[in-house]
Amino acid sequence: MPVITLSNRSYPVNKDKRLLDSLLENGEKIPFSCRSGICHACLLKADRGQPPVNSQTHLSRERVREGYFLACQCLPEQDMTVSLPTREHTQAIITAKHLISPTVVSLELAARHPMDYFPGQHVRIDTGLELTKECYLASVPSQDRSMVIHVQRKVADPFSIWAHDSTAVGQKVSISSPRGLNLCGNLLDTPDQILIAQEGSLAPLLAYARSRVHATSNPQALKIHLFQEASSSHDHYCLDLLTALAESDHFDFTLTTGRQDYTSWLEKQINSTSPVRVICAGDTQFSNPIHHYCSKKTHIECIVLSAEFS
Repeated sequence: MPVITLSNRSYPVNKDKRLLDSLLENGEKIPFSCRSGICHACLLKADRGQPPVNSQTHLSRERVREGYFLACQCLPEQDMTVSLPTREHTQAIITAKHLISPTVVSLELAARHPMDYFPGQHVRIDTGLELTKECYLASVPSQDRSMVIHVQRKVADPFSIWAHDSTAVGQKVSISSPRGLNLCGNLLDTPDQILIAQEGSLAPLLAYARSRVHATSNPQALKIHLFQEASSSHDHYCLDLLTALAESDHFDFTLTTGRQDYTSWLEKQINSTSPVRVICAGDTQFSNPIHHYCSKKTHIECIVLSAEFS
């Protein structure tokens, strides 16, 4: 049984289980999103030992030479000492703060140095108070002057309490270079797309929809339907942006309250074999049934964005 060492903590792991799952089960905070080798959120570096070739298939030659690999694609074959890759950070200032629902706050950030980023990507926010959090970006570079994050208030979550109660315009934070899946650039075009957001996880799907609708002129080339799930009707947010998007022929949306059976909806609505893309953002209890249903349909591509991020 291989032994994996991360930050001086060692774990015997199953050779037949993805390393990402083994590390998460042992309480390690490994960033992840798609679990399919596309987004590179779970990138690790082998400081000692050799990662399996299959875990490096989607990486550049330079990164392979440096020992990087994807934890979601890694079935460990030998002992390894691994580390999370270092990321560049820059200072940013909070330029606006809005409570966009009873439980979600929007923070606009102006970075000291310009950053390139894409819908589906995330940054790590460092408050300087020993509080950090990986947050999806809700903004679109071509349409928004500031970077925007959404933070849902959660019980016993110090970062969300800080974001809601202790932030103010003019306050400084540190933000990392963006990472994660470029939803607009790394995937093949699929005309029919379904986006499903659990409460508090709308940010990356909203950014993706805004970017795609803005860039598409042919009504037949794209049709996006977005579901936003919330605990109650008062907890839906960004309705002005969603309503504006719905004026386009490319987009419509449905607001739902309480836990829904999206697999039954997909079964009823997707009755052809034409390619369909499903992107869902939420916790594992929310996303797993959707991903499991889609995995049995060869014409449906499913991308899961983790609610480990805001």
